[in-house]
Amino acid sequence: MSFPHDDTAWAATAEFLRGRLGPADRLLAPDPFRWVIPRAQRFRQAAEAAPADFEWIATHKGELAEIPRDFLAALPGGATPVFANEVFVVWAPTPPADLPSLAEADHVRAFHANLAALPPAPPAPLPAPPGRVTTVRLPGDEPGDAPPALPPRPLPRPRHDPRDAAPRPWLSPGGLPGVMRERAFQEELDRLVADSLGPATGEALLDIGCGGGRLGTLFGAAAQVTGIDIDDAALARARTRHAMLPHFAFARMDAAQLGFADASFDAAVILDSLEAFAEPALALAEAARVLARGGRLMVTATNRESLPLRALRRLALPMPKRGFSVQELTGMLRAVGLHVIRSDGLLLSPGWALPGIGGAMGPLEEDPEFVEAARLLGRRAGPDYAMAFSLVARKG
Repeated sequence: MSFPHDDTAWAATAEFLRGRLGPADRLLAPDPFRWVIPRAQRFRQAAEAAPADFEWIATHKGELAEIPRDFLAALPGGATPVFANEVFVVWAPTPPADLPSLAEADHVRAFHANLAALPPAPPAPLPAPPGRVTTVRLPGDEPGDAPPALPPRPLPRPRHDPRDAAPRPWLSPGGLPGVMRERAFQEELDRLVADSLGPATGEALLDIGCGGGRLGTLFGAAAQVTGIDIDDAALARARTRHAMLPHFAFARMDAAQLGFADASFDAAVILDSLEAFAEPALALAEAARVLARGGRLMVTATNRESLPLRALRRLALPMPKRGFSVQELTGMLRAVGLHVIRSDGLLLSPGWALPGIGGAMGPLEEDPEFVEAARLLGRRAGPDYAMAFSLVARKG
């Protein structure tokens, strides 16, 4: 997620922090601050920490549920509010002498009101009975005992099979990427999946439009990984890849008509496939239906508002028909009860898709320097301008 520089509350909070941070100070803040203050640490790192372990703590009043509950409960008693606006409260466990406490300020009172309004923390999941794992039954399965749990073992990194590559409509002619550039795209996707969803430890995960099941190996700690697709050849590759892993299952199924009960999964992904669905809105609705409350959906899409495609539009030139804008896909997710909690950009090279440039730039598809630059530019440009983007949304 890129930093919203045009938002006054965000920009003022970043300016305050940059002016106050000492060379060795530790800062805990929402993820976007890492774009402007790279040493900012994420709230997940507070799970086993106390407020006193940091010099500065920036809290977004509308995102308190994202902060570990024990850390959040200890914050008002373990730190002093020294900066506040309509969105943020910044806390300092040992405030400088020139910063008075804002404990009685209206903006800080709003923090306490939001804190009091949080629903109770969900109970910790009960441990599975010895020798058993959680399973999700595929349609047609016969009732029976769950398979015995296997000792955890590391899984190989996803193998980059050319058959796993989706068409890239921003590339011409034909929309087929170079091998090195496509490998970079898939590696960026792997990084975002791991960073956004983690290893899915003990969770039931659904891969919608799984193709050859390449990404399944990122979820080696999951209790169950279920992949669905309508491509029989891709499903055959997926089953072969995971033949020795009993907690993986694959089935032929339409994304718009999932054969699972409500709230069957803790997380789901739709990666590199949404544009290929005949009814993407129905696929998102089905994904939301089968997610448990608090479950996460990660979805990627070609960016119809990427920088090169904006150039095509400005020049009144033909545009690829596939893809979504960030705003459009965010609205589609909101319509099915999912709210976006993270967004990222995937690759950017301004020359791709521009008239007369595609053929000339073909050799750069295999040039390590330019491919790496495209990878870094996608991260920096963020979801609004990159060639593709990723959204993570939560249910409830």
